[in-house]
Amino acid sequence: MMRALFFITLLIVIVQPIAHADIIIAGTAPIDEVRIRVGAQTGVTTVTHSVPATQIGDGTPIEGAPASVLIEASARRARRPDANRTEFIISVDSSTPLSNGSNTIPFTNISWTAQDGDIPSGNFNGSPAQVLLAPTLARWLVRDWHTFYYNNTQIVPYGTYTGSVTYTVSVP
Repeated sequence: MMRALFFITLLIVIVQPIAHADIIIAGTAPIDEVRIRVGAQTGVTTVTHSVPATQIGDGTPIEGAPASVLIEASARRARRPDANRTEFIISVDSSTPLSNGSNTIPFTNISWTAQDGDIPSGNFNGSPAQVLLAPTLARWLVRDWHTFYYNNTQIVPYGTYTGSVTYTVSVP
């Protein structure tokens, strides 16, 4: 099984270092590859959620800025007769909450909407292996734009909360 791991740092205010990397196993045979991209191709994409004092904990979802973040993944097994149709899974680890000192916000308070639904809308569930895209046969690339929301369902002390989630693409 090959894996590509990426970290998204969320700040509630959500901060997201963007990662783009390739895992390539090379030799004399054709190349197998797994790719994932979250956000910009280079540099750091920052998604910020600013909660007005009058709305803290009132359940009004706060949209992040920028309004959409690119999520794309692909996998290819070169030795398959149809190398551009490889089954792969996209999962995320959101088990460690956002924190500001000893104060925390669980990632279950972060959700997203998908522009096209290729990588469906959802909510982080706080687990170490949440499946975002079940095993799927894709033609080389699955791509969508996600808009992240702070669900704003709890009253927390003032401050900047930061945390990380890890996106993984795996080939069963």
